[in-house]
Amino acid sequence: MRYEKWLGAGLGWAVTGNPIGGLLGFIAGTLIERGNKTEAEKLADGVTEFELNLIVLASHLIKIDGKVSLAEINFLKQFLDTHFDEKLSAKRQQIISHCLNKEYDLDIACNQIRMNTPHATHIQVVRFLFDMALCDGELNERENYFVFRLAGYLNVNDVEFKRLKTEHTEVKVSAYEVLGVRKEMSFEEIRMTYRKSVLKVHPDRNKDVSEEERKKLTAQFQKIQEAYEAIKQERSLK
Repeated sequence: MRYEKWLGAGLGWAVTGNPIGGLLGFIAGTLIERGNKTEAEKLADGVTEFELNLIVLASHLIKIDGKVSLAEINFLKQFLDTHFDEKLSAKRQQIISHCLNKEYDLDIACNQIRMNTPHATHIQVVRFLFDMALCDGELNERENYFVFRLAGYLNVNDVEFKRLKTEHTEVKVSAYEVLGVRKEMSFEEIRMTYRKSVLKVHPDRNKDVSEEERKKLTAQFQKIQEAYEAIKQERSLK
């Protein structure tokens, strides 16, 4: 799996003040305004503090280049729904919209993640930020510096950061090369090329080849599938 278990993500942290205190107050206040005091009182059973910190960081990344990318917003929503409670999707969407229009202290968000989760989770957060920055097809200088700065706040050293960056940039380029397609092509065009490539190298359609050739075709078949899945993930498609 690309993302291992988000260690510590479901813990109830004893934190106050910005950004979490303010965000919790915003959510609770909104719910009370709607006349739903019971739900507001049970807020601790809903969106976790870890998710709120993640949304704070992700929202800042979305805004970092002066424009709001729909691809990045969709990636964030889909990511959270996949890795956390999907039933809270509507509430998280409200929080995302709020954070896109408000600034919270990134140092505090990173400090809370660093203090309440193991280092493996810090690595996952940086990996997530790279994935989101690249979901629109490029990693610009502002995005790269932002992820680098947050990696420092999370105690992710230079060696780990460079490894993660290399892992991501190479995957994004090689996926298109493996399929023999261009980035500017529509997904339907890419899908058609993928299907033709799969049929051409599928081991079951090449039963008369030697065992050595069969192994090569199997490896190529796997690479094509992985490349296709990487492009789907990049474009926020299921």
